[in-house]
Parts: sequence; structure tokens; C-alpha cells
Amino acid sequence: MCVTLASARHLADNDGQMAHAISVTPAGTTQVIGAVRKGLPLGRLTQMAQALSVDRAVLLRILGVSQRTMQRKQVHSDRLSPAASDRLSRIDRIYSLSVAVFGDGEKAAQWLKRPSRALANETPLKLLDTDAGTQRVERELRQIQYGFVY
Repeated sequence: MCVTLASARHLADNDGQMAHAISVTPAGTTQVIGAVRKGLPLGRLTQMAQALSVDRAVLLRILGVSQRTMQRKQVHSDRLSPAASDRLSRIDRIYSLSVAVFGDGEKAAQWLKRPSRALANETPLKLLDTDAGTQRVERELRQIQYGFVY
């Protein structure tokens, strides 16, 4: 199982509440759900931006959060909303899968930022703002991983 920089820090950054994002155990899934409902720490956004080598503003657009809202949150709270946390968790899960598929965090980040013909020339990262888009990206990664061509 691949452990990314972002995933390895889940437990430390969320008071032990966040399990590895691609954990398939029921206990791990329950911990992820609880952490998302509580709201992930704001630092997770920065960590994910660093892992993907993108500006935080790119991730904020995917999360559906404005820069101004994030600035207010930094003053009044140290956590993302549950909705933004869910999207960030989704991004982390897909990033972890892409690292497993490509074997390297840098290659995975490059693939997520490059338009894909299989995804109607959309960048996979931009599709992660919706569940349907995330499913398309995950399906494409699984096809690459297992060598399927449809």
C-alpha cells in the first residue's frame, strides 16, 4: 500500500482521528468519516498543495472555497468545513491512488495536472470537484493500473 507524504501525516495532523485515506478497513473508514465530519485541519490544504506542486488557490477552487473565506477561517478556526474536508479527502484519496499507479509522487502530480484525452481533455485534478468527476478519474487510473482499454 502506498503511503504519501500527505497520507502519512493524517494521524499527526488530526489528533489521531484520520486514518490513511485509502484504508479499506471498516475501522479506518470510520475514522476518515469522523475526521471529515469534524473538519480537517487547515494545514492539510497546504500539505496537499505542496504534494501536488500547485498553488493553494487551485485547490480552493476545487474545494469551492473562496480565498477570503479561507482567510477568515484562519483567524477564527483551524479547521475546514465538513464539505471542504470531504473534497480535500477525495483529492488525497485520488492522489494516493495515482502514486500507487505511477509509483512516484511527482509523476502522479504531473498526471493529475495534465489534460487527458480519456477525460475529454480535462485535467484530472479539475474533475475532482464533483463525485461524478472523481469517479471518472478513478476509473481512468484503474484502467491504467490494470491495463484495460475501453
